[in-house]
Amino acid sequence: MSITNPKTPMTLMRRAGAPLLLALAALLGGCASVAPVSQLPALQARHDTRLPAAPAAASTQAARAWWQELQDPVLDRLLVQAQARNLDLKAALASVQEARSLAGLARREGLPQGGLDLAAQVSRPSMPEVDPYRQGQPRVPEQRLIGLSQSLSWELDLFGRVGTAQAVAERELDLAQADLHGAQALLQAELVQRYTQLRAAQQGQLLADQQLALAQTKLAQLEARTAAGLADAREQRAAEAELAQRRAAQGTIAAQIRQQLAAIALLCGEAPAALEAGGSLAGLREPQALPALPEQQSLQVPEDLLQRLPQVARADAALRASLGQQVLAERAHLPRLSLAATIGLNEGASRLGKSGALRYAAGPALQWDWLDAGRRQAREAAAKAGSERAWAQFEQSVLQALADGESALRGWQAQYLGWQEAQQALRAAAEAARYAAERQALGLEPPLAALGSEAQRLEAAQAAIERQGQALQAYVQVQLALGAWRP
Repeated sequence: MSITNPKTPMTLMRRAGAPLLLALAALLGGCASVAPVSQLPALQARHDTRLPAAPAAASTQAARAWWQELQDPVLDRLLVQAQARNLDLKAALASVQEARSLAGLARREGLPQGGLDLAAQVSRPSMPEVDPYRQGQPRVPEQRLIGLSQSLSWELDLFGRVGTAQAVAERELDLAQADLHGAQALLQAELVQRYTQLRAAQQGQLLADQQLALAQTKLAQLEARTAAGLADAREQRAAEAELAQRRAAQGTIAAQIRQQLAAIALLCGEAPAALEAGGSLAGLREPQALPALPEQQSLQVPEDLLQRLPQVARADAALRASLGQQVLAERAHLPRLSLAATIGLNEGASRLGKSGALRYAAGPALQWDWLDAGRRQAREAAAKAGSERAWAQFEQSVLQALADGESALRGWQAQYLGWQEAQQALRAAAEAARYAAERQALGLEPPLAALGSEAQRLEAAQAAIERQGQALQAYVQVQLALGAWRP
């Protein structure tokens, strides 16, 4: 099959479109797309972003796994498992992949598009179509035609709409990535918090067992003294009430341990059955000491604090996307120009290869919605209001981040000092209990007095554990607020 025709589509394009393309080249030079830049530097210039509670020297360290400073291998393994299996994290990652695909789609919207059409049909027009005025025209016989055509079209980005839409899609990708980073940071923080609460509860349970045994010993001695007429019955009743309270406390602590274990299993992407014997998390049931508390001077505020925080990055990306949407709304009324070409065959099956079957069309097409009854102004107003809202939310996120950082730093400092004081109190109580035990052994102090000193030591140990747990929680909060580690 051979078709020869000097008037090819490319020839027609050159004849009809060349002058127009020259004019478009000039227009394209002055109508570029808009890709809004980050507004964080401008906001930093408006506000003093220093944290008064921060150390004098800022940190320039690279991103790091901050929880490793707690020196707990079990916690390290849990975090590895959680980051690999947590379902919320997988959903956030899927959102990033979706946004990346949509950004790729937006980048391709400005490229030419082509299509191939093939149709076979039998047609015959009706008499009103052939002879609408009843002039005796014969009816056209039935036609059996095969149509084969290929089309190519390309919308020229005259006013930067396509490029701006691409920039908006890129900012949507940035937003999804910020959500992913935020989900990772929250997962790390929550798992460390749950783990420290679990270990604090387990240590509290061990102390509660000792306090229960001590209360039982105290009650037995008071019962013997009351029977001998050496003690008031009210002292015995008070000891019985104390024993009941110790037993009730054990149930409360056991429930707390179960709650923390279930929460850790969920964060690690496991069912509660994983905590049972033979399960992947069964080892967590064994009591273990709390993670080590880092030194206070080890904490440093990064120089690029605001750039590290996922919530600030998300608000910045949302603002930049809204500014791009505002540009798109402002340019929606401008004309659209496309170049299109179609070439194909349309004839009966036996004559499909003849020159008469060839059909083509090529040339520019202009679309301009010049009448919209105020819809354009409404879209522009809505987009402008959206940008103003996004700007306010962005500024609020920065100020909130600074407030959270300052509050977390001061909270950490206070909890660290409280832990140090609790350690001193524990050492003093332990020394007093040791001294009382020695005096009892020498017969210089009654047994009940020695039991009282031991009870005070256990209370001081319980307070020290609680203080250490609270200090670890504050450490987690300050790491989260300062963006100490980024994925």
